[in-house]
Amino acid sequence: MTDSSNIIPIGGPVQDAAAADMPADGFLANRAKLTNQLLRHCLVDSFHRFEADGKAYPFIAADHLLPSLGRARIEHRHQATVLMFMIDGVLPRPLNKHFRLRASNRVSWRNIQRLAPDLDLSDFKAAHCRLDEPGFADLLPRLLALDYALLAQRDADDNGMVLSHMHVKLERLTDTAIKELGKQLGYIERRLFERGEDYVEALEGKFFEYFGFSANAAGRKSAAAMAAQLLSAHAQRFTVFVAGQEDCRLTVLDDGPVIEQYLLIRPTGLALENFHLAALAAGVEDLRPYMLDGQGKAKTADTAFPLLYRLRLEHTAAAQPGKQPGERRHRDRDLLKPWLRVRDAAVLPCPEAGVISVAPAIPYYWAEAAE
Repeated sequence: MTDSSNIIPIGGPVQDAAAADMPADGFLANRAKLTNQLLRHCLVDSFHRFEADGKAYPFIAADHLLPSLGRARIEHRHQATVLMFMIDGVLPRPLNKHFRLRASNRVSWRNIQRLAPDLDLSDFKAAHCRLDEPGFADLLPRLLALDYALLAQRDADDNGMVLSHMHVKLERLTDTAIKELGKQLGYIERRLFERGEDYVEALEGKFFEYFGFSANAAGRKSAAAMAAQLLSAHAQRFTVFVAGQEDCRLTVLDDGPVIEQYLLIRPTGLALENFHLAALAAGVEDLRPYMLDGQGKAKTADTAFPLLYRLRLEHTAAAQPGKQPGERRHRDRDLLKPWLRVRDAAVLPCPEAGVISVAPAIPYYWAEAAE
């Protein structure tokens, strides 16, 4: 493969409450369990760390849900981070020049001792690297604290999903990634700087918005966008999980047409009233499974409480290729338009350790409910 990777419309379905009855698809089953664990690690546990330290949780405003509308943010040290790649197969050989996989960063007791000598893994066993093993739930959050990314892929011996590598570096020039997207969508013809530096700067911001991030994304989110772009050129399923400390949300990218993002919200006033109406419309009377800090406490209709919110985002026409090859379609004006819109939104039950809840998702458009 050359660097002329195909660009994807991203994001596939993370299983709803009905995931308990999902078909026997090992990749999807492990993805659902992993998503559940990361939601606890990134959002629920982080929320409780804020509370334990007496810090106010940085809930986002309803009118800043879309990445392009988010304000500049500081990094919150209580927020857990994630960068993890999951491949339904093994990493394609042409991508070895981008994903640094070596014997020195395979997940093994010896490498953990060398890369993270302060990490207590005296109870580590090789079997804990399998995503379907109970010990994996204890191993994963410890390794997530390490820098760079984790990689899970199929085991060549038994075809099961295993956590194969840690401390994974992803190496690709940002300019190369932006150029490929710009050519794919018809914003440039051949060279990245053919329209000048200001145009490239605007296109760079839109590159990150395309993958569900703010225009000034960096670090883990930049790596996540490039990983999804590269993996999309190969005919195998994949999932990229990423969470940073500035926006306090978990983003899930894959080979489907939707970007999924998870965050905590706390509706108040009219928005809270509308949530209770949405719950009743969905046939939900008992809201305790949805309360992050409920734990059986009684809540009145006018009491605000944190909720786990899922956004499914899709690309607008401005982020789609032209109908004809090379068609410009007023691309300059499209750089000023939103590249993402909300496809659907819902409140989810609070994730429990090792359990995918059977409580249904409650469709709820928070931005509209707050008006």
